[in-house]
This record gives sequence, C-alpha cells and structure tokens, in this order.
Amino acid sequence: MGKIGTTELLVVLAIVLVIFGPKALPKLGRSLGKTLGSFRKGMNDSADDDDDDEEEVVVKKKKKKPVAKKADDEEDEEEEFEEPEPELPEPPLTETLSDYRAQLSGATKARRGAGIFTLLLCVMAVLEHFSILPEAYTADPMIRALPLLAVEAIVCAIGWRIFAGALRSLKQGKVTSGFLTMLLCLVTLLDTALYAFLPARAALSLPLPVLGAMSVYCALLGESLRLHGMYDTFRIAAIGNAPYIVTVTAGGAAKRVGLPGGFSNSARANAPYSRWQSVLLPVFLAVAVVFGMLSTLETKQNALLAWNLSVMLASANLLAFPMVCALPLKRIAARLAKSGSAVAGFSGADAIRRSNCVILTDGDLFPPGTVTLGGLKVFGEESGKVISYAATMAHASESGLSRLFDNLLARDGGFREQVEDVDFYEEGGVGGRIHGETVLFGTAGFMRKRGVNLPRNLGLKTGVFLSVDGTLIAVFAVKYMPAENVDWALHALHHSRITPVLAVRDGNITPALLKRKFGTDARAVYPKLSTRLALSERGGGRPYALLMREGLMPYAEVVLGSKRLCASAKRCTVLAFLAATASTLLAFYLTFVGAYSVLTPFSLLIYVLLWSLSALVDAMLSDRY
Repeated sequence: MGKIGTTELLVVLAIVLVIFGPKALPKLGRSLGKTLGSFRKGMNDSADDDDDDEEEVVVKKKKKKPVAKKADDEEDEEEEFEEPEPELPEPPLTETLSDYRAQLSGATKARRGAGIFTLLLCVMAVLEHFSILPEAYTADPMIRALPLLAVEAIVCAIGWRIFAGALRSLKQGKVTSGFLTMLLCLVTLLDTALYAFLPARAALSLPLPVLGAMSVYCALLGESLRLHGMYDTFRIAAIGNAPYIVTVTAGGAAKRVGLPGGFSNSARANAPYSRWQSVLLPVFLAVAVVFGMLSTLETKQNALLAWNLSVMLASANLLAFPMVCALPLKRIAARLAKSGSAVAGFSGADAIRRSNCVILTDGDLFPPGTVTLGGLKVFGEESGKVISYAATMAHASESGLSRLFDNLLARDGGFREQVEDVDFYEEGGVGGRIHGETVLFGTAGFMRKRGVNLPRNLGLKTGVFLSVDGTLIAVFAVKYMPAENVDWALHALHHSRITPVLAVRDGNITPALLKRKFGTDARAVYPKLSTRLALSERGGGRPYALLMREGLMPYAEVVLGSKRLCASAKRCTVLAFLAATASTLLAFYLTFVGAYSVLTPFSLLIYVLLWSLSALVDAMLSDRY
C-alpha cells in the first residue's frame, strides 16, 4: 500500500473546497461541533433514562436562568425538534388521515415496483458471481452492461420522489441520505455506461448498478415505513373524540380529559436526529469523494474513478439510514394501534419520555369493578344516614371509592347530602360539615390521628371509617382486587425503569398496598397530599398522545412505547453512523490497494447489507417490551 503524499493532500483540500466552498468551512466546523455535542448529549440522555434513581424529584420547581443560558437552552431545544407552533392551524384529523392514506398507497406501489427490478439486478449479481451466465452474454461488454443500465434507470425513474425530496432539502441547506442515494445512482449509471462503451473500462471491474438500485429501494422502503407509522397513528386519532389524552406535567406524563387540538402538528413535526444526519452526512459525502479520488490516483486507473466513487458512496450511505427512525416509528405505532392509542410522532414521544415518570390515579390502579365492599358495621346510627353520609364524603373526595358508595347508595334508595368546608388530610382522609355535624371519612390511621376511638382487634388492612362529631358510626370493609392488565403495566413500568407517581386520593392506596396486591410497587413515589391533589386534576394540557380505551394498559403502552421509540431511534442512528464509518474506512483500504477481485457486485451487496444489519435488527426489536 502506498503512502499519501503532498499531491494527494492537495487533491483532498481542493475537493473539500469545491464541495463546500471556502466561506462555508467555518460554518461547517461550528455545525459539526454542535452536532457532535448534541450527539454525545443524546447518548448521555439515553444512559440517564436507564439510571435507577429512587430519589427522583416529582414536582420540579421552576428557576430563573440567566438570559444567555436561557437563549442557549432554547437553541438546543430548537435543534432537537423543529416543531410547528401550536397556534398554527391544522387540518381535521380525518383529512390528514386521507392524505397519509394516499401517500402510503403511492409509496407502496413505488416500493414494490422498484423491488421487482432491484431483485432482478440482485439475481444477475448472483449469477455473475458464480459464473452461471452463458459466455455469449459475458463476452460482449455492451450486451453485458446495457440491460443492467436500463434496469437501474427504471428503478431511478420509479424512485423519483426520493430525488425530488432530496433536492427540496438541499435547497434548504440540508444534505440527506436521499441526496447521497441520488449521487450514487448517477455515478453507477455513468460507470455502467462507460463499461458498455469504453474498452479500457470494460477490461476492469464489473459495474455496480445493483448498489444504486438497492439504495433507491431502501430509501423507498424507509419512506413507506414512515408513512405507514403516520397512517396507523392518524387511523386511531381520526376515530373520534378521544376519551383521554396524555399530556406532560411537572410530575410526569398524565392521563387527562382534553381535546386533540395540537396533536396533528406535533405528530407531523420533523423526526429527531435529522440535524445529526444533515451535518454528518455532508462530511461522509466529502470523505467518500476524497477517498474515491485517492484510490484512483493510487492505482493509476482513471477509468475506475466512477467505480471507486460508487464503492465509497455505497459504503458511506448505508442502506439503514432511511430506516433508522422510520422502522421504530412504524413498529411502535402499529403496537399502540392494537391497544387503541396513538402517540404524536417523535415530538410527542420525546415529550412523554423526558419526564421518565407516569402519574397514576385511583382509577388507573383499581378500575371500576375491582373495588368491592366486603362488609358494613354500623354503631348507633340508622344505616340510611350512614350510607348517605359515606357516599357524600366519598364523592367529595373524588377518589376511586365514590363509584362504590354511589352504587351502595343507589341500592339503599338514598341520596347524597350537601357538604361544606371540605378538607383533605395528609393521614389519608377527608373531612367536612353536613347539617352542622363534623364528618370524617378515611383510614384507621387517619381516625386515630383525629382522636376518634376505634374498636380493638379490627384486623382490617383496607377498611374505611366514618365518624360524626368525633364518634365512630360505621366501618366499611373494602376489598381491592388486582386487575391483570394493571399487574402487567406495573411490572412493565418497573422493568423499563419508569417511575409511577401515585396521585391518589384514596388513603388506602399506598406503595405497600401495591406490593401486597401486585407483588411489586414499581418503585412508586408517594408524594405529599398537596402534590397528589394537584397532580390528580383531570382536565387540560397539550395532547402528546390519544387514548381511545379505558384502563391502565393503553396508558402504560403509550408511556413505554414513547421511551422505546426514542431510545431505539437513538441507538439505530448511532449504530448506523458507526457502521458507516467502519464501512467507509474498510472500503477505502480495499480500493486503495486495488483488491478488485474481492469487490464484485455480489460481494459488495452483501458487504453493505451486513454493515446495515445491526441497526435494522435493533429497529425490528423496538416494539418488544
């Protein structure tokens, strides 16, 4: 292997100046530095998400920042997501669904058409590699190359939407994977034409139209996957008014009643890590061109310039790049659709996963039907008054017990009373005044703290007590039955290191009760009463996800899926860039030393597929949780 001398270095400098221009180099350096910084920050965020921090603060206090720091933070947020302003008008969800359905139909047809012709080129590469083709075909370079040239041109024509999108992004100053695919197709078409008509070129390595066609097919596949994910998202969102939305509060992700306004804008926001690709891909492009030129100079085979560029561009622009975000989005959206939920794309998923906490209320942990009355004992009062007072206080507490006591009241034929001066107590109870009488309703611990005498040897772990003017008048034996979907959700949250925040109003529901009923408390945080009351509010907030079904499972699926979506996209992006770096360096070595015998179309096809495998496998497993 020869050494890179002064001439080669001057060529490298000239190529870099031609590609970027002298005025753009300082800006490129700054952008590259910022991107690498956000790249490392993203990796650190992924590691932080997996830390087991049991002392996590639930309610975050807002602090004033210096103006300079605040501006920097806002700039970093803008770099991560280019999200439309919430005030922007958005079309109806049904109209957006129709648009994505039409786009998906066109992209699917293009992908299938390109796949047929790409498969034909792959078969030809296999036959060439194993010398199965007849000699009459292989003896004439024109007969050998022109069919391949025509097939690749057809694939490029089918994939015109990829090139159009790449040119639109280029006008905005962004170099995308689609642009590198377009350049790869141009040089492979040129090299194939040279092989057909230039005898000096025909005596050397076989052309590589299969690489250009495969790159177009993978770009179309990535576009189809992205559109499929968006279609599944809006297919659920367009069903109708969602009974619940998932928003983000200071305490974490929260399920609330709200409107879907703003969901569409969030879902259509740009995918994350686009800045990583828009800055790093130009560097990979420049490196590929430089390496191709250096290999040509070293081997002194000028006719192989287009071929060397084909090898380097195919190695730098891995087949996985169009799918590193699209494939996880498609798989997560499909899984969420099965549970009757939808997350607002990467923007919504990132907002949900950043808190790494999920707010759970009484109804989430013990839905209707799982809280039953095991018995009732009355002390010196009429049962009608006892049931009426208990139902009134349970309703005033807005806890999960309200439905139980409302049903009991309906069976007794009574009605709720007017309650005044309602107060909540840290010990697990609620108090108020009914007809001038002081009424307390809560747990045994709460009653003792308030000075109410309780019978000895009660043996109730989850009882509810009612007192009037400091005298106990009733004891209710309440049973909490674990639901299977809640059990799955708590264990899944525990496994994914997502912290549940118990925003409960029922004093019996504590981490200890969860431990007894479900075998795990999922490292739940049990905040102070004021925090629990604030976090258990039921309305308002921006919709980052929509829930069409009741229960904790769809809610947990959204929180878990959001974290998995962002984590998988990050890992796949990192793996793709690492693989592209190694692939480019190895390809440069092979072309630089002139190892043309091992760089056949078939071997190079397997080469680029294997380098993309790790990122694609990770993306395929993104919905396994």
